[in-house]
Amino acid sequence: MATDDEKPTRIDSRDIPLSGGRTLRVTEFGNGSLRIAVKTGSPYVITGLDYIDGEAVLKISPGREGSNAHKNWVRDHTQDDELS
Repeated sequence: MATDDEKPTRIDSRDIPLSGGRTLRVTEFGNGSLRIAVKTGSPYVITGLDYIDGEAVLKISPGREGSNAHKNWVRDHTQDDELS
């Protein structure tokens, strides 16, 4: 296991295609940590972190930055798929 000063060993990384040309990348590290990245031009902000039915649930939202992200207008990316 890595100490605080060491970079943890990367075990695996997977890309999940999303609508609207976005990609979700999940990277697993040897110390048990995960890194989640959304590949897109829009910034995302964390809008919630819950523990539901024994699972850690992270909610993120695209849009303007700030503490009111949950009130932001969010474009429906499924419409992009219908236009293709």
